[in-house]
Amino acid sequence: MSSPSIRLRRVLLGVLISMVFLTSISIGDGSLIILDEDVSNEDNRSFAFPVLAAVCGLMLLAMRRADGREHGGFFLDSWISRESEDEMISRLKREQDEAGVEKMGGAWAELEKVHLERSLEEE
Repeated sequence: MSSPSIRLRRVLLGVLISMVFLTSISIGDGSLIILDEDVSNEDNRSFAFPVLAAVCGLMLLAMRRADGREHGGFFLDSWISRESEDEMISRLKREQDEAGVEKMGGAWAELEKVHLERSLEEE
């Protein structure tokens, strides 16, 4: 199974291609005027197509540059994982072991204490 990053790249590439196509249709239709000083028949909504294409293109370039880096060394790693499924599972198990159940039990007891104090104050 491919990583979420690879799947997102495919989606971004599809959106990029469709936005470039819609931009070319807008230019051909006359609703997006680029090189003319007369902008009287301009449709402001047609600027969304090239802007979205640029954003998708920049995201694709950024994700491609991050390919060789280690996980956690790229700013999008907290949102989009570049790891394979096996690496992700082992990393998550390791993080779970590091977190420990003892710490969670203490935090849960503290939360219960605060809740009981609030409920007693209300009575």
